[in-house]
Amino acid sequence: MSAPLPEVVIVGAGGLARALALALARSRKARVAIVSRRPEAAARVARGARGIKTFSRIDDAVAAASILVLAVPDRAVHPLAKALAPMRPSWRGVVVLHAAGAYGPELLAPLAACSASTGVFHPLAVLGARGNAALSGAYARIEGNRRAVAAARRLCRLLGLTPLGGRRLESPQGRSAYHAAASLASNDLVALLAAGQGLLVRHGVPAGEALPALAVLAEGALAQVREAGLAGALTGPVARNDGATLLAQLRALAKDDKVTAEAHRALSLRLIDLACEVGVLDKPAAKALRQRLRRGPVS
Repeated sequence: MSAPLPEVVIVGAGGLARALALALARSRKARVAIVSRRPEAAARVARGARGIKTFSRIDDAVAAASILVLAVPDRAVHPLAKALAPMRPSWRGVVVLHAAGAYGPELLAPLAACSASTGVFHPLAVLGARGNAALSGAYARIEGNRRAVAAARRLCRLLGLTPLGGRRLESPQGRSAYHAAASLASNDLVALLAAGQGLLVRHGVPAGEALPALAVLAEGALAQVREAGLAGALTGPVARNDGATLLAQLRALAKDDKVTAEAHRALSLRLIDLACEVGVLDKPAAKALRQRLRRGPVS
């Protein structure tokens, strides 16, 4: 007889909790339950989705769990772990994972002290405003003791995620670097699109057209990165060694938004470095373009 499937209990009812519960239920390979301090929020997640059990009491949910995922805000993880610790006579054999990507298993120390296996399970995916997430095909940072890592890897398989390699990510500096890289690729991209939208709107493009136009462009760039790597996606004035156009862009930006102008200069300098690294620009051309960009006025 095969071993019973694990009972995965998700604590929380926000975007990540919703995405995890729905995806696990669709997999039909794990029994999944959800619990929240607001039972009506957990009920909304489960409504219309087959295979998601809800608990109205967190102690009942904890008693049923073999894998407990704390999908709550980062600041709530440690206080929640302290509150959960006395809810079971023994935590031996139970895996508890949190999804605070910038932190390690230490947030779960109160549960580790009760013999729980503790770790980190942080999907590197963008959550939509309604809690939708493109989990399948994404990556996840996992960390913890042997049992916790094994459980996190099983969740990855069920959700179509790939565990992200790199032992150095398990240091405090590595975790912060990981989180910063995630912000660069997601939050900062949103900021750049907002700046671009504002620039177009101020120059007469209808607001309803500006953002969709730039979003299509950004999607094309990302698709090119996936297909051809960074080198294959390099385009624009840096790849063409066109310093005059770069300086004209900076002057135009500075008249609207000096902060964005300086950000564009800094990013262009990084693109010059990349273009040199991958052979799009030779070293003398990269050096000359870099010097021109640094000396050029932004006024």
